[in-house]
Amino acid sequence: MTVSVLLFGQPSTGLKMKKILIIIFTLLIPIRIFAVEEIDNLSFQDNPQIKSLREDVKQTIFTVKSGRPEKNLPELKFYSYKVKEKENFWVVMSKCSLDMDTLMSVNGLTSPYQVVPGTVLYIPNMRGIVVSGDNLKDVYATTTAEKINIKYVKTVNKSESLQKKFIFIPCGKISPLERSLFFGTAFLSPIQYGKTTSGFGSRKDPFNSRRTEFHKGIDLGCRIGTKVHSARSGKVVFSGYEDGYGNLVIVEHEFGYNSYYGHLSKILVKTGDTVKAGSLIALSGNTGRSTGPHLHFEIRKNGKVLNPMGLLVRGNL
Repeated sequence: MTVSVLLFGQPSTGLKMKKILIIIFTLLIPIRIFAVEEIDNLSFQDNPQIKSLREDVKQTIFTVKSGRPEKNLPELKFYSYKVKEKENFWVVMSKCSLDMDTLMSVNGLTSPYQVVPGTVLYIPNMRGIVVSGDNLKDVYATTTAEKINIKYVKTVNKSESLQKKFIFIPCGKISPLERSLFFGTAFLSPIQYGKTTSGFGSRKDPFNSRRTEFHKGIDLGCRIGTKVHSARSGKVVFSGYEDGYGNLVIVEHEFGYNSYYGHLSKILVKTGDTVKAGSLIALSGNTGRSTGPHLHFEIRKNGKVLNPMGLLVRGNL
């Protein structure tokens, strides 16, 4: 067993021990200390941890869905598991008797493709989602939509008032929009035609080949004046000139997502405008820190840059 610290999904390992205290710090879970057991493998045979986990999941579903007394609920626990070769998001989900919503929510995942061999996942012993407790209206909206009695939420979180920054809702589900974002079907291509000339991640500095830099989005090669469309419905929160980006438009979407459109020749929207998916917002250009005509396209969630290629509708580029 190990002591691990998870920082936005990037775990580190250290001191060995049988049972561990772990700091879980993801996009959705605040800094909080849990007693966590490490699972060595996902085999059901001769594996008391997996058997116990699956039994707890079954008991939670039975209790919540059939309206049994809340005292029948197991205590919320977390396990950690390091994904092995030939395993992925779907294998872990199936072996642990969880659902997509649970693994995505608890681990702050934005795509199933983030889970590869070596990834450390945190696995609760019940299906459910993590939601912000800052707005209890959202908590009650979720429980109402899924017909979950609030007493189960209070029991699992050991709080009558639910005055917590984050709350675990047993048997809760994510929204259809969050699901489409997770599957990479929520954002359209910002231009009709264009070739990806520079991808997301580390690359050689285009102005100094002896240096490397982290590219926060993707570059789509296109002629100056190419129509640029909003990749998703939202609200324009910035339209103007920004160092590096040149002429830039930023559109704010649901659930903390923002899309960036840089190096524009002409901006056709203003800050505060509401736009629909596919709305014309600008014309591409070559402004700012640019070596040639193209559109810089970027997606962020809660300020964290994401690879746009994992969020765009397949075949859209």
